[in-house]
Amino acid sequence: MAAWVSLVLVGCAGTPAGPELASLPVAPAASAPVAFALMPGDELELKVPDAPLYDQIVRVRPDGKVALQVIGTVHVQGRSPEDVQAEVRERYARAAGGQQRREYLLQANDEIDIKFPYQPAFNEQLRVRPDGKIQLQLIGTVQAEGLSPEALRDELRKRYAQHLRVPELSVILRSASSQMVQTDAGPGRAGLSRLEPVVMVRAFQSPQVFVTGEAARPGMLPHLPGMTLMQALAQAGGHLPTADVSQLVVVRRGAGGQAEVIRPQLSSRYLSAPDRDVVLQPFDIVLLPPSRIAELGQRLDQYLFKILPPLRNSSFGFVYDLNVKD
Repeated sequence: MAAWVSLVLVGCAGTPAGPELASLPVAPAASAPVAFALMPGDELELKVPDAPLYDQIVRVRPDGKVALQVIGTVHVQGRSPEDVQAEVRERYARAAGGQQRREYLLQANDEIDIKFPYQPAFNEQLRVRPDGKIQLQLIGTVQAEGLSPEALRDELRKRYAQHLRVPELSVILRSASSQMVQTDAGPGRAGLSRLEPVVMVRAFQSPQVFVTGEAARPGMLPHLPGMTLMQALAQAGGHLPTADVSQLVVVRRGAGGQAEVIRPQLSSRYLSAPDRDVVLQPFDIVLLPPSRIAELGQRLDQYLFKILPPLRNSSFGFVYDLNVKD
């Protein structure tokens, strides 16, 4: 006697609704080209024409940021190179400080000349000590760090006035150990106010679309401008009989890295409904879930036939209600 398995479906009313996900309206089949957006792994080059010492090549980190000289970390993921360039220029201008008053403050290791035009015997060429002080004839130790050359000159004139009748002198900065200056807006870096950095893309990931689930050939597809969901399904060989096309979703990375889910609500005859088509964006994920019947078959194989292999070749019948939730 031939072996058989009977399956009786009672009250099949479709797949029970799962947790509601964020939905987006279905896009029309034709739309404007998607603007280029930076992604982790892309390589950028920062060119500063008037200050090549700030030139830099960086790769976008997995967290979507890059670390640049002077201005620090910049978030670039999901943004256009032009948008990033505008922020970099604005932050360079901020790092320069205000424009009304700009004076250099002496730092440790700076080299200075102290010149007495009428008493050259008191001339000195010295370096600011690590503790920020200098030591001079007649007057001893003087705090220099944190003062501008002009402020140090005035302080020295007061000190030398106790020993010299006409303490005429000047303080000349021979070499500076820092580019920091004092401005009306606080500390700033010299030479940044008029720089116009240029952000260029050196290398980027090829845009792709991912088709997964119950497709004939799931995997990665190259994304082309204007590529639609139906075109991607066609390239993936179409859906398998085990797929539930009505539950197909497109997962898209939205603002802030949040996942957005598009539900086209297709039917098994989706090729005859082009109005339900969706224009895909780079790195979209097309997910074709299995139908309830396919899931039931997988569970029977996993929990019944693999545990009790003889049941595959025996007479066995049962009733299964597809409306019963797991």
